[in-house]
Amino acid sequence: MSGPRAGWLAGVAAVACLIASCAGGVGREAAADSSAAGAVWTRIEGAEEILGGPGAQGMSSIAVGGPGLVAVGTESSGDDAYGAVWTSVDGLTWTRVPHDEETLGGPGDQSMRSVAAGGPGLVAVGSQSRGLDSDAAVWTSVDGLTWARVPHDAAVFGGSRRQAMNAVAAGGPGLVAVGYDEQDAGYNDGGGKATQAAVWTSVDGLTWERVPNDEGIFGGENSQVMNAVVAGGPGLVAVGYDNANQGWGGMDANAAVWTSPDGTAWKRVPNTEVFGDQRWQTMNAVTVEGTRLVAVGYDGPLDKYDAAVWTSVDGMTWTRVPQDKAVFGGADVQGMNAVTAWDAGLVAVGYDRSGGAFEAAVWISPDGSTWARVPRDRAVFGGLGAQRMNGVVARASGLVAVGHRLAMVGWVPRDSDAAVWVAPPLLPRPAVP
Repeated sequence: MSGPRAGWLAGVAAVACLIASCAGGVGREAAADSSAAGAVWTRIEGAEEILGGPGAQGMSSIAVGGPGLVAVGTESSGDDAYGAVWTSVDGLTWTRVPHDEETLGGPGDQSMRSVAAGGPGLVAVGSQSRGLDSDAAVWTSVDGLTWARVPHDAAVFGGSRRQAMNAVAAGGPGLVAVGYDEQDAGYNDGGGKATQAAVWTSVDGLTWERVPNDEGIFGGENSQVMNAVVAGGPGLVAVGYDNANQGWGGMDANAAVWTSPDGTAWKRVPNTEVFGDQRWQTMNAVTVEGTRLVAVGYDGPLDKYDAAVWTSVDGMTWTRVPQDKAVFGGADVQGMNAVTAWDAGLVAVGYDRSGGAFEAAVWISPDGSTWARVPRDRAVFGGLGAQRMNGVVARASGLVAVGHRLAMVGWVPRDSDAAVWVAPPLLPRPAVP
């Protein structure tokens, strides 16, 4: 057998080998043929007017919905940035939703950071900003093709300085969004501004309420931020970081977790050595796999951190997956931006700067505790410039990851384009005896 199907089968076998290689503990990067592994993931070469164009484009999140798949992000042109939406039936062919200045644009910068199924069909969240002031923002859609902006309510979405929603998920009364609110409180010596974690809830995606701030839960010195939220544990689990008590200009941060039974009443999971040890550490994403929660991010010195994974059975007690440099690390920095569960286990996506430039990166796991790195393939994950995967979703037809790529003209970088990668179905995990 030869041709694309042979390459696809070789790729599936290579990834199956990757999973098998880590069955006895934290995995090692497999010595599988890189060409076979590269056949598993393919970067979609979309039309310039869809994924690229003048200015900079990037996809930040993807969800199942609308005509099949919906990705959201940001496009910048001139001095302003505005929300951007792409749709696809199969992950292979994409269409750009026409720009509507009233809905996706407006004065200042607009940013769509996360999208999820819920409300009237789909809900996207992010921010709108002017200079140093920004407010949280919400968009909704029935079909992924036509979008509406939720009217701004300063009492809910705004504040004295900066507010933003980083992620949204179905849960609680209907939908829960998490992010941050920059308060007027200062740092240890009274200078600067302190950022606190923030939560919003909605029954239908159209009307929103801000969960009242509780300094003891959402706040502290310096900064606390929620990056992601998922229905799981006691009801909902949000993850992010806290760099409190580091002093003025402190460059350390601890991973942080909050839980809630209903989206309205929240508790902060006590900080332990699992969440930090005088390093730069954060949880960027969280998902549910079976009865277990899996959070991903990075951990390490600010200029040499590695990808990192934490697991929990209840959202309250967490375990750090032992660090294996061959899987999670390398030269320079590596990080996981998103994670999703499916029949073959879990897949996490992010970036790796081991080669001197940012490349997209993929890790796989059968259970959340044992991981393997999909071998680097520069033709798929790299290139001149920088590539990052920011979101990933699983369907019966396979995996779809989205992000951005910074193209180059000679040695001169030009603005980035949105980027899409796909992988065919992996083999289902073997039954546990």
